[in-house]
Amino acid sequence: MNRAAVRVNARRISRAVTRWGRSNFADYPWRHTENGWLALVAELMLQRTRAASVAPVWQEFADKYPTPEDCASAPPGEPEELIERLGLAWRAPLLRSLAQALSEPGAPPDGHAALQGLPGVGDYAAAAYRSLHAGRRAVIVDANVVRWICRMTGDDWDGETRRKRWLRELSAELTPRTTFRDYNYGVLDLTMTVCGRNPKCKECPVVTMCKTGSERD
Repeated sequence: MNRAAVRVNARRISRAVTRWGRSNFADYPWRHTENGWLALVAELMLQRTRAASVAPVWQEFADKYPTPEDCASAPPGEPEELIERLGLAWRAPLLRSLAQALSEPGAPPDGHAALQGLPGVGDYAAAAYRSLHAGRRAVIVDANVVRWICRMTGDDWDGETRRKRWLRELSAELTPRTTFRDYNYGVLDLTMTVCGRNPKCKECPVVTMCKTGSERD
């Protein structure tokens, strides 16, 4: 397959990923929370960090700081110490700043631009929060998704590929209009467990529509 072929098969691919995701859902605690503040905290913790490592830290954080006010008023160093366990010491001050910014409204905004205006919230975290927790369609593109799409199209990739127009447009075409939440969970889990650095092509639900997978078969 090439880019054009993936585009033609976008609906088939997204349906296959959605079905796979529903059957292989990774049951992390933040995926069930209805607390917008804690959901956004999870997305910040998950950046460049394995979900399995985040799970116990996030749960302890959720128990101690269920509201942004709880975090903002906590003694100096306490919330920061939890974040530092994940090797994210540089991000710890941003978390308290985020708590302070959300203390008055009490919950994150829905808009993408408004979310990106919050401390520590970039394009990916904003999109993930909106799509997975706020019921708003958003296109999720992280390093794993970039690798997956480029394997399907046969393109090379690097750290700048996620910013390229063709990849952003193709990611948007793959993201369904209504079942976007299930699809995005599916694509995140698929690219983490099956289409990882060492792809398990025989386990992939879209291997027949993937240039790399077809060549490895």
